[in-house]
Order: sequence, then C-alpha cells, then structure tokens
Amino acid sequence: MKKALLLVFLFLFLGTVFGIEGHVFVDLNSNGILDSEDQTLQGCLISNGVEIVSSDSEGVYSIPGSDGYVFLIKPDGYLCSEWYVKGLENHDFLLMPSVENGIFAVVNDIHYADDPDLFYESLGDREMIDSPDEYMTKLVSILETVKPDFIVCNGDMGASIKDIDDEVATRWATKVKDYLTISNIPVYYSVGNHETNKKKADPYDIFHNVYGPAYYSFNSFGTHYIVLNTHNIVEGSFVYEVDSEQLEWLKKDIELVDNNNRIVIFSHEPVFSLAKTDNYYELMQIFADDCSYHITGHKHTMIEYFDAPFVELTCGAVSGAWWEGPSPTGDEYGFTLFEMKRSDLNYCFVTLADDNSGWFDMSREAPYSGVEYVRFCTFPSTEDIVVLLNDRIVECDVLKKDMRFWSEYYFNVNLSSCDDGLNEIVVRSGDREFRKKLFVRSAPVDIKSMKTNPEYFEGSLVLVSNCSNTGQWGKSYTFNDGSDTFMVQITNLDVPFTISKDYKYSLYGIFRNSERVVDPIELLVAEGIVQEE
Repeated sequence: MKKALLLVFLFLFLGTVFGIEGHVFVDLNSNGILDSEDQTLQGCLISNGVEIVSSDSEGVYSIPGSDGYVFLIKPDGYLCSEWYVKGLENHDFLLMPSVENGIFAVVNDIHYADDPDLFYESLGDREMIDSPDEYMTKLVSILETVKPDFIVCNGDMGASIKDIDDEVATRWATKVKDYLTISNIPVYYSVGNHETNKKKADPYDIFHNVYGPAYYSFNSFGTHYIVLNTHNIVEGSFVYEVDSEQLEWLKKDIELVDNNNRIVIFSHEPVFSLAKTDNYYELMQIFADDCSYHITGHKHTMIEYFDAPFVELTCGAVSGAWWEGPSPTGDEYGFTLFEMKRSDLNYCFVTLADDNSGWFDMSREAPYSGVEYVRFCTFPSTEDIVVLLNDRIVECDVLKKDMRFWSEYYFNVNLSSCDDGLNEIVVRSGDREFRKKLFVRSAPVDIKSMKTNPEYFEGSLVLVSNCSNTGQWGKSYTFNDGSDTFMVQITNLDVPFTISKDYKYSLYGIFRNSERVVDPIELLVAEGIVQEE
C-alpha cells in the first residue's frame, strides 16, 4: 500500500516538475490523432499562465508544469475545440482551418437563474421579473444567424454564483455554457465579480470547473485578443485589480505580438472600477502603450468613455436591470456585435426585446442644446430612414453605412428651436419607429427634474451644481442641490479633499434611474466632484 501511494506521489511530482508536452497540428483527416496526412505547425504559442513557449519545426512543444491550466494561444485562421487542459502530462492541440470574417459578439452580465426565489436568494436586492430563458433563446437565435468568429461572455454569467450553494451555482453556470454552445463558434469566458468568492481557497472554483482558465489570449482575423481577470484576493479582502502573476504574464504575451497587429483586451470591469494600486498604474501604462480597445461589462450600460490613448468601451447587459427591465441607464436587454472592417473596429448594440433593434449613439451631455450629431444603428440592416423631431419630419442629410449585419445612419439634429424641457427624436424605418427622449435646456438642470423624468436623462452625463453635503455613511454621501436630496457612492476615487458640510460642491457623472438604484449620480473619476469657491 505504501509503495502504491509513493508511486502516485512520484507520478504527480514528476508531472509538476517536468510539465506537459505534445504536438500542435492541423488535423486534416479529422481523426483526432497525428498521422502522416496531418500538418504539424511551427511557431504556435502555448502558455501555462506564467511562461510562454513555441512549438518547434516538428510541431512539438514542452512547457514546465504548474498547478493551473495550459492553453494554446490560438493562431489566426484556425479552430481548436480543446484549447486548454489541466493536470495532463501529454496533450496534442488539434487545429482545424477556419475562414474568419472579422465579426464577433460580446455578451455580458447575463445573471442567469432558473428560479425567481433562488435568484432573489443570491442577489438579495433584485427581483427576477422577466424570464432569462426567453431572452437567452432569442440571443442564441441571432447568434446562429450571424455566425460570428467567436463569442466573448464577459463576466457575471449567473445571478450571483458566489452567493448561492455550489450545486445551484454550477447548474446556472453550466446552463449559460449550454446556451452558448453553438455549432463551431468558439466561446471565451471572463471572470465577473459575481463569480469571485473570497471565502474559498480557489475563489474561482465554479468558473474554473465550468469555463476553464481565468486569463489567456488568442488570435483572430489579424487581431490579438487578451482576456484578463480583474479580481484579486489580498489577505482575505476582495480587490478589483489584475494580480502580479497575471501582470507579468501579460507583458510576456504582448512582447510576442507583431507590431502590426491590433491588441484588444477584455475584462469584466472597466478601468474606472479598478482599485488604484501599483498594479493598476502598471496595467494602465500597458494599455496606453499597446492596447487599441478595452472592452468590458459590469456597469449594465452601453457607453464609450473615451477613445484615446485606447478606446474604453463598456457593453450593455443581456439582463438589463438584473431582469427587472431596462438598465438604470435605459439600455434594453441586449448584446454587442462587432465587425473589423479595414482595420477599424465597428460596433452596434443589439436589443433583444423586439425582432428589429434600433440604437441611438449620441452625446451623453445633458441637458441637450444646439446641434447634436447622431449615429443610429438598426439590426438587422434596413432601408432608408425618416427623422422626426417631436413628431415633425426633419429635413436633414442622412449618411448611411452598411455593415454586414446592421446599418448605421449619421445625421445632425438642430435642437435650438425646441422648447425647454421634454423633447423626442423619432427614427422611422418602414413601419417601425424608434424613439429617443431628450431634455433640452440652455441652463443647468436640477436633480429633482432628473428624478421626476428619469427616462429623459438615463445614461446621460449631467452636472449638478450648488450641492450641500447633508450626510455620510462610510463611502456613501447625500447631497442636496436645493431641489432634492440624492445619494452618491464614492469608491476607488482619490478625492483630493475632505467632503464636509461647510462647502458647496459640483458633481459631474452618469445619471441612473433612481427607481432602479439608490445612487442616481455615478462619478467616474475623482475630478467628477469639485469643491466650489
């Protein structure tokens, strides 16, 4: 018995020391084994999350062992159904040629649950009013039609996997994976905060068991894609950051990318949600130097925060406001479709509520005034449109751009002749009408007006001035601008002064519907709050 245990221990020890080896080859006859008819590939990259090695002229690779995953950094123009493994001494990465078209989909914040009571048990402050299964079925139907090169499921797959028992959590996570297993379309998953349980030895055990490694990279259509895990457990505390080991791997990964290739990075949280640690500042410099796009979720809103030195894009949530309706910023249930065209990454938010989707992409500065430039997207593609302002046809030049699966229309609308207050842009396409509510005023607007008419301000960047601080509970503050009291949570922001009741403040941030969240003004940066003279 002792000899048997010793042999098992020795086997595991040698596997850890000597690692894993195998071949990378194109399985031309689809029989799952390397034979004379197949083609081995040189120069393919394999990683264990720490080191990165390359396959030799015979397609052979060997990489030191680790207690984590070993994964193939998939090259352009191929599919690999088993691109990661764990706990093996030998594994061949089998590739199949694939024609890529530069189209991919990002779905995030699904918060799936199959039972309203269990949903409430896991999230606590949310009620599952609409059926996730109904909208997941619609999502799958669209993806089957589009057939993207790949899908990124960018975090928070289950209602709250960390806050429910493991059996239910695994069932929810697996159900999402089952939905998104669509023919030969690869799906890549990122860790969300609701998949991170700081109380466990492996905080990501459910994620690992169902979805695989927490960070990795792959190539598609001339672009290098990286998926990061923006969560860390430090001395038992949850921190929004990329840990040091992952950061070192990221540097090695980027060093191996051709200078002519675009780099796009996915993570669940946008940069505004990350803790200002040393790792944060190092990560931001890497983003600034090498990243073209950083695509995220978490905020349940569709917004491009800035476009230089890299594009910071947060995508709308499949679950909207956690299956209670549109998100706090007014976004319907939906996902984001991307198309790489002439080295430019184009995107469109696709809503799931109707068969025809219409999405307004325009300035978020509110209240509106003067001339506004509008990008309006329809999915699927449509014929020409008619623009109306307050139900009156607007004579304006409309420029149309056709993508493969959606249409984009660009036009200007002059709002200077509108009455102050509530107004509406309408886009008519065939027998369909799409409406965007606007609040027009040449002067600043107060918080009471916003809370009274939230649908006109949802997702807008607003300025609230002359605000008195009326209370504080931890990182939650209450202010009153003379019209009403409202709450603001100030987290991960290094405000350079102490907020007190002795001064007035101006606050600038995104307005969120106060019927869905308790803090209607969300500050993005420390400069979003200014102490008035």
